[in-house]
Amino acid sequence: MLLALLASHLAGDFLMQTEWQAMNKTGGLREPRSRTALLRHVAFYTAAFAPALVWIGRRTTARRACVVAGVIAVPHMLVDDGRLVELWLREVKRAQHPPAALAVAVDQSFHVISLLGAALVAVG
Repeated sequence: MLLALLASHLAGDFLMQTEWQAMNKTGGLREPRSRTALLRHVAFYTAAFAPALVWIGRRTTARRACVVAGVIAVPHMLVDDGRLVELWLREVKRAQHPPAALAVAVDQSFHVISLLGAALVAVG
């Protein structure tokens, strides 16, 4: 289950995300232009999970698959807004001027942890 979600994550976060979405999504829960980029990214990102969600729905119930979709989409939106990652870098990592690679590592760590939670919901 987790492997299917991780493969979907890679497709949605790297293969399907446009440059415009990547460059403009930060702050999307605050600013209208960024909100458009963030919401479009989350929509395409979640769509990348369609095969996995169908599989979950067939193995369990359609309702559970919809719940899993929410458990995938909402945390992804919160992480990609950027404020949680910035807060973690500043307060936990104590990185005043973090390199981009560290920010990406923290971002992806949050995503993988969220997907683990989604996998646990999926299997019930």
